[in-house]
Amino acid sequence: MKTYAGPPRTKILLAVTPEKADRLECILEGHELVFVKNSADAMRLLRTDGFGIVILGVHFDESQMFTLLSDIRAHAKYRKVPIVCVLGERGRALTDIAVEGLDHAVKAMTANGFLDLKHFPDDEEGNARIRRIVDYLILIDGDLMHLARAQGHPVINMEERRSSR
Repeated sequence: MKTYAGPPRTKILLAVTPEKADRLECILEGHELVFVKNSADAMRLLRTDGFGIVILGVHFDESQMFTLLSDIRAHAKYRKVPIVCVLGERGRALTDIAVEGLDHAVKAMTANGFLDLKHFPDDEEGNARIRRIVDYLILIDGDLMHLARAQGHPVINMEERRSSR
């Protein structure tokens, strides 16, 4: 039985607040990370560069996560690319029920996951769990593309897609 080798180095767009950027940079070491400061920069880069996964923060760019998620999914190149939404600081207004609503809303908008960082301590174990989730989404995306190709569906060649990341 082969050991888990992890996903290939992947280009990841990070649209998160600066407070979360430092943590995610450590967690996702080894991937090519591209941080953006606002939604306009994110969309500009998405139009010109190839990304293998997008991570959006709830509070990014004055809480524009839903708008950016919608804009990304409207872009033909990114309809199927994994997107993970993350919540860092909750504040007093975000109750557990509100967070559950965020989780349902981003998934209804076809995000692949919602991570409430409250459930992932900033320690070795918590950060390893986040890394495994991101790695899984990268790997499953590659497997789904392989399956589509095997079934004769038109997809971008995996090597071309990976090299554009």
